[in-house]
Amino acid sequence: MKMGRTLLAYLPVNLANVLVSFGTIVVLTRLLEPAEWGRYGIAIVTMQFVHMGLFTWMEAAMARYQARAEHDADVNDHLRTLYGLALGVGAVSFAVIMPLLWLLPIAGPMKTVLAFALGSTCLQVMLNLGMEAHKAAHRIMRYSLTYSGQTVFSFSLGLLLVVLTPLREAGPFIGIIIGLAVALCWDGPFMLKRLRGGRFEPARAKRYAVYGLPICISLLLSYALNSADMYIILAVMGEGAAGEYNAGYNLANRSLEIIFIWLSMAVLPSAITALEKQGVEESRPIMRDYGATLLWIVMPAAVGIALVAKDAGFIVGEDIRDNAVMVMPWIAFAGLINGLITYYVQRAFMFSGQTHEFIWVMVPPVILNLALNFMLVPEYGLLGAVWATIAGYTVAFGLAVWTARRHYPLPWPLRASAEIALSCGVMAVAVMALPLGGMEPGIVTLLIKAAVGGAVYLLSCWAVNAADCRSFIRNTLARFRSRGAALEAAE
Repeated sequence: MKMGRTLLAYLPVNLANVLVSFGTIVVLTRLLEPAEWGRYGIAIVTMQFVHMGLFTWMEAAMARYQARAEHDADVNDHLRTLYGLALGVGAVSFAVIMPLLWLLPIAGPMKTVLAFALGSTCLQVMLNLGMEAHKAAHRIMRYSLTYSGQTVFSFSLGLLLVVLTPLREAGPFIGIIIGLAVALCWDGPFMLKRLRGGRFEPARAKRYAVYGLPICISLLLSYALNSADMYIILAVMGEGAAGEYNAGYNLANRSLEIIFIWLSMAVLPSAITALEKQGVEESRPIMRDYGATLLWIVMPAAVGIALVAKDAGFIVGEDIRDNAVMVMPWIAFAGLINGLITYYVQRAFMFSGQTHEFIWVMVPPVILNLALNFMLVPEYGLLGAVWATIAGYTVAFGLAVWTARRHYPLPWPLRASAEIALSCGVMAVAVMALPLGGMEPGIVTLLIKAAVGGAVYLLSCWAVNAADCRSFIRNTLARFRSRGAALEAAE
């Protein structure tokens, strides 16, 4: 019940992510030329690499230690230390990145879009720290309103800049910069009140770095496994092919990632609070239910994306549609494995404090992935990149689970996994058996397949009680009935 209420509280964030993620693909793949979209994709990937390398360790420390700071009544020192670090690292990074970017031997359009993208990430960390603090402190409403507002405003402004100015692929990043500035004007004073009177503590900063930097490095390795193939595709096949791959990857992988993030936001703060206040055993049931819920929601989503890939092609601009649709089923499978690693298994390393071990877990898969990309992309093109990614993720998942369980009793819902896999198989058979051969792929066939697939999946889950879904559904319906009765009584 508590997880359900928290998921509903984070719903505005999820809706904002859905709007921006799909809106970006729907609109920008039509407004931008294939090469421009390719440069935009490369800028996004580069921005994420830089942000992870420079700033993610501070955000991880905020998420992990906010609850402890509140328990120890030294929140102001905790916040002052992290904001001081962010301000210093951000200013130095901006001063170093911009001249270095100017000296790099890359074409002018790529250099321009990279400048705005990397500039935005140096500002992003200041807002992200506040967002992590709000989540950890269970200030869900403030987090949801601030994050959702900034995301939608930045996206809308970015589209206007693309349409009304010659900025083209740089427009979305300028929209992000302006949106961040507006959000900081709203949320900044709130956070300043909480760090007022605090001191920057070098010993605390060192402790946060010892905790967060291994996470930072492991995220870089994970993202290299996820996105380094974009640079290889760019070098081997050109900007247009990079854009096609980026569109297909985003449409499939981002759909799953939104669900993973939504569920993680609802559970991780509660698990950390239970771990800090009551110990490992109290956090374990939360993680067990979380793992089953992840599989129950995300596994059918991944299978569904694979089943409707051609039908969803209308979302992508026509110039890059065919190749984007071709890689989507494979990417859905890769995205499922990646999400389970990042949003479930990796939590065991965080809870145990053994974040440095995740680095070594990711090194072999990254090396394998890069080697396979160099071998397969010249021969098989975009499909070669996806096959290399799946191979890397499979190895990473096995190593991560084996290593994580040595330090934290990470539960794996084996029975729920089998029940959900069976229900997904029944759903796939039902969708593939639909007599839609004479219809052109598009929104009508997409809706038919989604409706039939969703109904069959839920019925199958109910029949086998996959992940104890009967209790979840009954409790949810009872909650809505009680709310309806309360509203009628109030009237």
